[in-house]
Amino acid sequence: MATLKLINLSKRYGKSVWGAKNVNLEVNHGEFVVFLGPSGCGKTTTLRMIAGLEEVTEGMILIDDKDVTFLEPRKREVSMVFQSYAVWPHMTVYENIAFPLKLKKESKEKIDSIVNEVAEMVKIKEYLKRYPRQLSGGQRQRVALARALAVKPKIFLMDEPLSNLDAKLRVKMRTELKAIHNKTGATTIFVTHDQSEALSMADRIVVMRNGHIEQVGNPDDVYFDSENIFVAGFIGTPPTNFFKMEIKIENGKTIFFNENLKFTLSEKIKDLLKNYNKSKIILGIRPESFKIEENKNKAHFTEKILVVEPQGSHQIIALEIGDQIIKIIAPAFPKYKANEIINISFDEDRIMLFDIETEKRIRR
Repeated sequence: MATLKLINLSKRYGKSVWGAKNVNLEVNHGEFVVFLGPSGCGKTTTLRMIAGLEEVTEGMILIDDKDVTFLEPRKREVSMVFQSYAVWPHMTVYENIAFPLKLKKESKEKIDSIVNEVAEMVKIKEYLKRYPRQLSGGQRQRVALARALAVKPKIFLMDEPLSNLDAKLRVKMRTELKAIHNKTGATTIFVTHDQSEALSMADRIVVMRNGHIEQVGNPDDVYFDSENIFVAGFIGTPPTNFFKMEIKIENGKTIFFNENLKFTLSEKIKDLLKNYNKSKIILGIRPESFKIEENKNKAHFTEKILVVEPQGSHQIIALEIGDQIIKIIAPAFPKYKANEIINISFDEDRIMLFDIETEKRIRR
């Protein structure tokens, strides 16, 4: 296990393109941290700088408080698993796993012991005599994992290791990866653009955009307490619904309205906005925070269903409000149909309010 510190870490390509800019992060002993963001956000660039595969333009990388910023990769005591598996096709599974140990000039007995130990851990012991071409994609990824684990790294780096697997296998493998992490206690950095992987595996998630960190927090932090509109919109399936609203006070009550909607909110919302002096605001409501009401008097608004998307355990109901389509999550029963009129309320304790200009979360 090890600690990792990134201090103003930056990578510039050419004269003006920044792959990562002023990334500051502390990772604790044994922590499973996920870098999450869309393509081109800087997550893989940052991972490769940690591994020593990408030259640092500015900043520092500290592993156990030792500066490794310009240390060659093999001296950093890190292991990396790539998206493409990167197993050697001319070597058996055993030889693939043993190769980094042979480079360290370990004894034959120790190599054999470690290979069998990690092969057992990732459930490929029965395939040690096979070649990669005789394995499935999932099995080859297990070989890459076993090879990385064999050297007992201080930090375990994974660059979208599950992205080439089919959906069912990905779900299975992410559970097994987290279980392996718990067994080894290795400090782990995992890169993905898949929010489901991030939410299900991470101790903390680092949400990135355009080379910058947008928010760092545990899965509940980034989901329920999103720092800005980008984070709230990126995390969640279906994503958060956003409404541009105007604010006014009528008879001491807070009214949110636009050309399609109008509703009164609680005193708690009024208190939240006491230091907000703008007349417009962005309201964010996650799909599961809506509720379909039988009683129209309990609803915030009434609308006609555009489309129903059955999901087995639940249904996603799409509504068209003005030129905007919003989605809400409803239980599997009762069943709803297109063109049906429904009354909709939402949990005010779960709504998010964002500054109309900065798009940052409004807090007390």
